[in-house]
Amino acid sequence: MDQTTAATRELIDRFYVAYLAGNAEGMLAEIDNDATVTFAGHGIFTGMAEIRRYFAWAGAQLTDLDFHIIAKIVDGGRASVPWTETARTKRGEDWEAIGCDIYHVANGKIVELTCIGDTDKMHRLLDPWEG
Repeated sequence: MDQTTAATRELIDRFYVAYLAGNAEGMLAEIDNDATVTFAGHGIFTGMAEIRRYFAWAGAQLTDLDFHIIAKIVDGGRASVPWTETARTKRGEDWEAIGCDIYHVANGKIVELTCIGDTDKMHRLLDPWEG
């Protein structure tokens, strides 16, 4: 494994450790100040202030999260991470989803993150993003 791939994998590992601990600041520490986060069904968030606001909102949408990474496919500064999850929505409804997070890492930070999931289910079961 080349150095760039290894560094990207380590960064992605830290990002998910923070995510699973409910540590939004730990996640944000891995993201570039000028990054773009695209969350299918909710929008495109550019820059740390927008991303922080969205993460704070999104973090409150699900409880009792059981999140499983299926694979980490990493090549250089690019990564793809398919996952499954179950949870309860903050309204108390059952939640089950599959998705994939796609990363572009440069200079030791996430510069692009695209989160793909079931947008129809998100619109039916989660509060709308009022952005």
